Amino acid sequence: MQDLDNQQTQNHPGDSSDLEMSAENLKDLQKGSSEEGQLQTFLKLKEHGQSSRTRALRLKENDIVVAIDGNSYHDSIDNMVDLLSSGEEGDMWLLTIWRNGKFFEVFTRGPLGGIFEFTRPDESQMIMELFEKRDMGQKEEYYIFEALRDVKRVVDVYDTTHSQVAVILPPVWLLQQKMWEPLLAILCVYLLTFSVNIFLFVLAVILIALYFRKGQVTLRRSYGMFQDRQVWAILAARSNKEAQEMCRNIDEKVNFINSLVKPYKKEVPNTRKKNKSGNVPKASQQYT
Repeated sequence: MQDLDNQQTQNHPGDSSDLEMSAENLKDLQKGSSEEGQLQTFLKLKEHGQSSRTRALRLKENDIVVAIDGNSYHDSIDNMVDLLSSGEEGDMWLLTIWRNGKFFEVFTRGPLGGIFEFTRPDESQMIMELFEKRDMGQKEEYYIFEALRDVKRVVDVYDTTHSQVAVILPPVWLLQQKMWEPLLAILCVYLLTFSVNIFLFVLAVILIALYFRKGQVTLRRSYGMFQDRQVWAILAARSNKEAQEMCRNIDEKVNFINSLVKPYKKEVPNTRKKNKSGNVPKASQQYT
């Protein structure tokens, strides 16, 4: 009995240390697996904060941030804030957003604000597989487009890039944008000032050029709102056609002014009459 007690006493310390080592290893494995799982998730917008940039970018709740500058993002919320806060003043970050099964891009300056949460692993895996097939191109190829939509889902998409034509020849730029009322107003100012005094005409040309240098995007947006359209989306795209395709991905029922994509066609229900058996008669039977 004494030998047995001694044997048990000798075995207990070894078993205890083994258990402690196993517990530590288990914790390390759990920690590693949790970190690995977290790296595979994305950030989903849970709700907007007060005066957050997510509202200005027209993002919606449950939108998912998939990539930053073309690179998939699986890090924490705090690190995303630090990343978007870095860089020089005026630098923009290209964000790839996932909404209802579709991708689109937006530019942002600084942190987004808002409250985010992590996506589910299965959701993240599906998004990642689709994102790897997406042709992103280079960040320098993207421009900012604004989309204004009316109640009939007619969308006006335009490039917000600064135009030298608007500064040098405002009437030509207004003609290109089909902004008829401002074009008429500018021509009236030119004719009126030219008929009064040549120096007054030159002064009017200079002042109008200075205005168009600073306010051409504001004028373009205001003209769209004058036509009962509201800012609906602010996108980053490589061309006007790609911007329209992104808008169609967000809402498949929209149509466009100066459309570069196929128009949306409403499905017409089948109104062919059925016979008594419940079957739709063939075309040859309808005219016999």
